Amino acid sequence: MQKDATLSLRINSDLKKDVENILSQLGIPMTTAISMYFSQIKLNNGIPFTPVLTTKPRAYQDYTEEELEKSFDRAQAQYENGEYFTAEQMKEKFLG
Repeated sequence: MQKDATLSLRINSDLKKDVENILSQLGIPMTTAISMYFSQIKLNNGIPFTPVLTTKPRAYQDYTEEELEKSFDRAQAQYENGEYFTAEQMKEKFLG
């Protein structure tokens, strides 16, 4: 397929560096990765993944006093009910 169009865009520099690093490890040039993305859009007749809104954690200062109190109360109740893992249990669970 002939490459006869130019694409110019602005993107966050940290994101670009992170993606370049990943693509470099995969041995895929940035232009090839973008062409692959466009080909998938054409093939799928849409974006090749489902865009969704996710719940991202907020910074501590962004929570209201009431939200913090509820969260602390829930954590305390879980602790009192034995619904927790020790650091040693977490190491074993994730590191084997």
